[in-house]
Amino acid sequence: MFTPNEHALFMVREAIFWRLVQDFPNVSHDQYHTFITGLAERRTGENFLNILCEYQSQDPSAGDGIFLETLCREIYGLCKKYDYQIKRGWEAEHVHGWEINSKILEACKRNMSFSPHLIHSDYLNSKPKKPVDVIIANPPYVRQEYLSSDYKQKLIEQFQPEFPGIKLSVRCDLYIYFLLKVLKNLNKNGVFTFIIPNSWMDNSYGEILRTLFRDEFQLLSITDSGSRHFKQEVNTVIISGIRKNPAKNNQIIVNLDQKSKSISQERLRLLDLGWHGSLFRCPSWLLKQITENKALGAIGDEFSVCSGIITGNNRAYYHQQKTDNSLPAIRSPKETTSIRFTQSDVQSWIQKNGAGFSIRKAPLLWIDLRGGRHVVIWNQDNLPFEHTFYGLHPKDGKNVEAWAYVMNSSWVWLMVELFGRRGLGGGAVRLVKNDLVKLPIPLFANIKFPSNLSGFLERPIYNWRTELEQEDRKRVDDRIFKAIGMGEKQKECMILLRSLMEKRESKARSVHD
Repeated sequence: MFTPNEHALFMVREAIFWRLVQDFPNVSHDQYHTFITGLAERRTGENFLNILCEYQSQDPSAGDGIFLETLCREIYGLCKKYDYQIKRGWEAEHVHGWEINSKILEACKRNMSFSPHLIHSDYLNSKPKKPVDVIIANPPYVRQEYLSSDYKQKLIEQFQPEFPGIKLSVRCDLYIYFLLKVLKNLNKNGVFTFIIPNSWMDNSYGEILRTLFRDEFQLLSITDSGSRHFKQEVNTVIISGIRKNPAKNNQIIVNLDQKSKSISQERLRLLDLGWHGSLFRCPSWLLKQITENKALGAIGDEFSVCSGIITGNNRAYYHQQKTDNSLPAIRSPKETTSIRFTQSDVQSWIQKNGAGFSIRKAPLLWIDLRGGRHVVIWNQDNLPFEHTFYGLHPKDGKNVEAWAYVMNSSWVWLMVELFGRRGLGGGAVRLVKNDLVKLPIPLFANIKFPSNLSGFLERPIYNWRTELEQEDRKRVDDRIFKAIGMGEKQKECMILLRSLMEKRESKARSVHD
């Protein structure tokens, strides 16, 4: 999966900027932009180029050579703009690329306009002669299922002793090892810029990278590349960092839709929710509320969370008609229209027939994979449920109906849209159990729901555009936002929710088209 030209140029300029900042700490983005456009004073340009042309740069997975080509073009172009005399054959000494595939490497050599030093080798097993200044890469995105057991084990044995502060897993994607190798190959001021899948920001094995960037290596910038997406369906993020222990006063630049903000290293260390939602979707004022508001708690504090039934063969054990010894059950979210679900709504019956799976029941059912509507089922008759749901048991065993209002509020819906995982195809969103237990929810102790709102639990829950216009939903939300002290921010939260649903719906349309 080769890198588009606009990605490559952005990443090369990003890497050069951050590396120059290490030698010229007072350089701003505006001054750098003036430099690369050739508008800086000649003396300034020469000062930068004196340093820049001494840097050693690498691409650990050269592919078609786009980063090498772009870097060489950028350096030679700057030298021309400032009439700077660069050493002939500069790139052969200062720019190195690795490629494991011999055919791709030969094609790269044929198509290059410059002559960097190209190496036919597995970068993960290579031993560069000396630490380098700049590493730019779009490393291979190879899921662990496609790597041999022997190769995975060798990688773990190679890298685990070098990174004792993290626990490597056989589930690690190959690009994680590329990043670990890069972090070891950089010099003390060395900078890396990578484009990688954004899944590490939220999923369980991504905790390895999150730990590194919180505690061991300083993250400089994170850019959501959604506006620069690959033709293939891969959700990516561009990260830049430096081989230094994170400074307490470090400010990380976060770029989204050509807008920038900064987040402190201290706040990064406090993030317990998914990083992608926290950094890119959640406004700073709302993130502060989530971390400091005493009227909010985590689902895992209030509920025991369990997975549903896994039969291994639903066709054999589920039936559309009641049979002897069968139990009424909830098999799919498609069988539910309203929040309240009773035995009279049942469309599926389950029969164990001596099978080894366990029957699972819970009073509230969280839909695992969701599309255009938000609904948490009140399983009033405590029916068995399939693994398309998570079961929620209030730890005090009480107030299930009140919790049904809270869990179906627009606040909880907004939290799903902010912190749910979206790289699922079709515009769907989900929260796996590890995410779900951390989700911030209102504590209902001070919320009173009048009886005239009971229709909210019984009527159909509509697709989002219709649902967000319902008057009874607004009455439920009014009470909840007031109870958590956010009545003045309720309108902003609803605008944000609609915006997030618009984006997710747009993605679903683009996938189907």
